[in-house]
Amino acid sequence: MNRELYMPVIRAIVALVLVILVKFAAMLTLRDTRTVYAVVDVALSLAVVIVLLRFRLELNRQLATSKPDFPEARSFITGLVLLLVILTLYWAFVPYSGVLPDGSYNILFFILALVPVYLLWSILNKNAGRLSEVLLLSTREEKRKCSCGWENPGAARFCNKCGSPLQ
Repeated sequence: MNRELYMPVIRAIVALVLVILVKFAAMLTLRDTRTVYAVVDVALSLAVVIVLLRFRLELNRQLATSKPDFPEARSFITGLVLLLVILTLYWAFVPYSGVLPDGSYNILFFILALVPVYLLWSILNKNAGRLSEVLLLSTREEKRKCSCGWENPGAARFCNKCGSPLQ
């Protein structure tokens, strides 16, 4: 994976760790005040949703520059993040599901979750080979060094700097 793709991932991990730490602190200190804890719990779940959506924007922006010929990777990230957002919202508001008629909360979120699941399935079904090269943590491509000292891609037949044939 390109170095520029690491930054959105690292930012999202740091933000999620901070949200988890705040949630842990709230759980320990506010557990006796149920109303306040419920509000803080929903607010922290919404913070996780915001972190996920910002992660999607940043990673898709980086993918657009590093892999402009592969928009399916951006669609895959969007589908994955939307699924995580829907599941986060489900778990955030499940204590309040009693307000709705019996089972309608679960059915509503099931239908909402089917949209990104179908999107992910269709992308994976059409582009399994291409997605594997994007999603691998590191792709090792051999380099060929020219007599002039320039490093060229392994598939190159001629030097990109001086134009001499590579051996």
